Order: sequence, then structure tokens, then C-alpha cells
Amino acid sequence: MKKYTYTALAAAALLALTACGGSDHVNTPPQAAPAPAPTPVASTISVDFNQGIDGWIPGVADYFDDDAPSETGYGWSKLPPGTGLSGMGYYLTSHNNSDNVMTYVKRQYGGFVAGAKYKLTFSLSHATDASLDCFGVGGSRGASIYMVVAASGDEPKTVKQANGEYRMNLDRGNNAESGTQGKTLGQLGSEALECGGGGWAKVTRQSDEAITVTADKEGKLWIVLGTDSGFESANALYLLSATVNVKPL
Repeated sequence: MKKYTYTALAAAALLALTACGGSDHVNTPPQAAPAPAPTPVASTISVDFNQGIDGWIPGVADYFDDDAPSETGYGWSKLPPGTGLSGMGYYLTSHNNSDNVMTYVKRQYGGFVAGAKYKLTFSLSHATDASLDCFGVGGSRGASIYMVVAASGDEPKTVKQANGEYRMNLDRGNNAESGTQGKTLGQLGSEALECGGGGWAKVTRQSDEAITVTADKEGKLWIVLGTDSGFESANALYLLSATVNVKPL
């Protein structure tokens, strides 16, 4: 009986010793090396409105409640017949009642490195029936409307300011003047058209002056294409295509 009791006590002590870490050997799984941070690379955003306008959202800015633009319209439309142009474009039209209205389309693009800085340069093609040399209400339509672009990590929106004016929530600039987040590429009108009207021409404007953008936390950024008008009447145009060269800083 005493032998049995001693054996039981010894076994219990052995189990307690094992449970309390009687052995110095610990099996530690190997730790995986941290993944390297992604490296931003150069890329190109190619926009072809002949293929469609999905994802592109239209908007207007630079006006007050009492002089908001009228006769606004937009849509995917065939280019005017008999002008030497074919295919489809993003049709935009508005009547400028504020002597300073911006008409634009915007879209978000992904695939960039979150929080990384990039510099963007633009080339934009459009179709217009405005000549550069004609007179009009408040000035020449072709020379008083400017092709503009902008970019931002945050979504560009038209926001009512404290003074009652509706402006974009980024520094686009104004008319011919560029801003830190937007650039003026050039004038709307075509050098190839005459003041008599009736014709349409393709025009390409571009600028090597870059816009610096920081991609958002999901690696996305927004692109804006449009016009900034000082022409006090109606204007219509077709956006055709754009090329955005994106380079990391």
C-alpha cells in the first residue's frame, strides 16, 4: 500500500514538472520576412470616348444660384455628319450665364501605390465648330473658352462656398490661369475653321506642365477633363480622347 502511494505521488510530481516547463526546448515556427513595399512605376492612362463613356461623371462649376448655367446637356453621341469626323464622342453643352462656367467630366482610376506621389501630364483631343478668330458675345467663343484638366486623390466635387459660389473642391485655377491641381491646355477654337461656321474640326491641346497627385489609401486617383468658359453664351463640343502620362516622384 505504501509502495503504491509513493509511485502515485512520483508520477504526479513528474507531470507537474513537465507542465511547468521542465524542458528548455521550444518549437518556434519560422517567421516570414515582411513583404517589400510596392514600388511606384510609370504608366499611361489612355481615354477613348469612341469606345464609350462608362464611369465618366459630368458636372458644372463656377456659378452662383442666380446665374447657374442653363441648356446643359451631355451624353455619348455620334460626331456631326459631313465634317470629316467619324465615330462617337462625349457630347457636352451648356449656356454660360455667369461669364465664368466650368463644364467637366471626371473618373476614378486605380492600380497605383497607396500614398505614393505622381506627376501627371495631359494631352486632350476634342471636336469643335468654333474658330479662334471670330468675335462673339463677351468675346470670341473659340478664344474665350479654355480646355482644362485636373487631378486629385480625393473626389472632385462642385461645392457651394461661403460666398455662395459653386466651385470645385480643388485648385483648378480659373479660365486661362492654371492652379496647383489643374492646368489650362489651350483654347477651344480651331485654327483651321473660318468664322462662317458650318464646319467641325478635331483639335488637340497638351501641356508638359505636370500636376502632382497623391494616390489615396486604396491606390486610386481622379482625372478631370473639360472646359472653362469666359464666353457669355452657349457652347457645345465633343470630347474625343485623352492621354495621361503618370510618373512617380
